[in-house]
Amino acid sequence: MPAHDFLQTQMAQCGEYTFEALSKIGKLTPEETSRVSQKYSEKIQQTENGEPFQDALAFLVVDEWKKSTIESRDTTLELTRALLLYSKTKISHLAFAHQNETPIEFYNEFPAISEICRLLSCPIIQVSGRDFITVTSINPFTAEAAAQLITKEIETENGRKPFNFITTTDLNAWKYTCERHFGA
Repeated sequence: MPAHDFLQTQMAQCGEYTFEALSKIGKLTPEETSRVSQKYSEKIQQTENGEPFQDALAFLVVDEWKKSTIESRDTTLELTRALLLYSKTKISHLAFAHQNETPIEFYNEFPAISEICRLLSCPIIQVSGRDFITVTSINPFTAEAAAQLITKEIETENGRKPFNFITTTDLNAWKYTCERHFGA
C-alpha cells in the first residue's frame, strides 16, 4: 500500500496537471492557475492521514468558484470533457458509471487497492478477476494515476499486470459511486 505521503504527492501532481491543462485550454488565466495551484497544494497538505483527498476539479468548482449544486454539475462536466480532449491517454466518458456493481469481493481481496480507490476517490466500476479493471473519476488525470497505482498493486500481488481502463463520469454519478463504494 502506498504511504500517505506518496498519495499526497500523487494528488498534488494531479492537481498541477489539471490546472496547467485548464490554463493551456483557456479555462484558467495564468494568475488563476498559480493561485488555485497554491491553494490546492495547501489543501492536500492539510489532509489528515486516512482521510480521502479532494480532487482538483471538485476543489476548483466547489471551493474556489463556489458554484451552486446545478452549476457545479454542469461546470465540472464541461471541464472534464475539456480535459479529456487534452489528455494523451484514451479515456472514455461514462455518464452511467454509477450503475455498475460495487466490486466488494475484489476490494476485500485487495484491501490496499480498496484504500487507494477510497483515498483518491476513484472507484473501480468494472473488474474481471485479476485480468482487467476499470476505474472512474471526474478528473482524467486522477483516474489515470489511480489506475497506475492499482495496476502496480495487482502486479505485485499476482505477478501479472492487468489491463486497465480509465473513464470519467459526471459529478453526481461520481459522488454517488464514491458514497456507495466507500461510504463517504
